[in-house]
Amino acid sequence: MDLMDVVRGCLRRWYVLLLVVPASVLLALQLGNGVQASWSASATLVVVPSPGLTAARDAAAGEDGPGDTNPFSSAATLALLVSRAVATDSVLTGLPDGASATASWDGLRPSLVLLAATGDEQDSAAVALDAAVAAARQSLADLQQAQGVTPDAVFQVLPGSDAEVPAMTTPDRRRMTVLVVGAGTLAAVTLAVALDTALLQRRRGRDGAPTPDDRPTPAHSGATPRGGHR
Repeated sequence: MDLMDVVRGCLRRWYVLLLVVPASVLLALQLGNGVQASWSASATLVVVPSPGLTAARDAAAGEDGPGDTNPFSSAATLALLVSRAVATDSVLTGLPDGASATASWDGLRPSLVLLAATGDEQDSAAVALDAAVAAARQSLADLQQAQGVTPDAVFQVLPGSDAEVPAMTTPDRRRMTVLVVGAGTLAAVTLAVALDTALLQRRRGRDGAPTPDDRPTPAHSGATPRGGHR
């Protein structure tokens, strides 16, 4: 079957395309209208030693310093633990309906906690981001308190960047429409060609017309080729 066979099949079974293609267009329009826009925002926190911890770990102070009571060796370790706690919702509370928030850790910038929030509305995304920031601060305090770290020797979090104003994220409806309509058109062509092939074979069988594969060859028909011996 070549391209012309496909074209002839579609022309003979034009009613299949007339039914399937408009149906795919209507489906694409319904899907595009059903996808709602969302709001998203992000913020960055950086884990740093407090002034008291910095003084306690100052090698120049020696034994005269206040002493280091913090068992966490680096800010990167705490940043990783805090991001995991927020990402697993173990400390994340107060999210509005239809909103979500998460945290991640960047190994290239190991002392940073990356926060992101989404919501159905601008206000819900902003509230979710504030809840993620509060959860990160609480998680950092809980981790150090559980190890008996004194208040003057803690790591603390500072804003690495200002919290973004939630921005609207609009789905790509045009791309969705093109994909759905294209898939519907391909299905319509396939169905039309398959139906045309089936009907033609049925008509040949009903009329008794032999197909090319059913025509007898000289060897089976008993005919003697020209120049052959009887």
